[in-house]
Amino acid sequence: MQRRMAETSLEAYEYLKRKNKLKPTQQEVLQALKELGTATSKRIAKKLRKPLHAISGRITELKDMGLIEVIGKVKEDGARTSSSLLRVKRM
Repeated sequence: MQRRMAETSLEAYEYLKRKNKLKPTQQEVLQALKELGTATSKRIAKKLRKPLHAISGRITELKDMGLIEVIGKVKEDGARTSSSLLRVKRM
């Protein structure tokens, strides 16, 4: 029987969390993104009440681990450039 990939991704996250493979800030970022559904880095930073520079590296790490993904680009209020729209990866 083939398992759904979303289940596999969730299991991978839980495994990494149990094995302390995710650093505390990585866990916070991932949890915030789960709660928000989709968000930009700026929105995640605002939710966590942390400066953007404190989480941008964690977002890159989580993308490299395959736990979050970019699903598009959005222009935030007053911004000249687009920001990446992120979500927890569905495999």
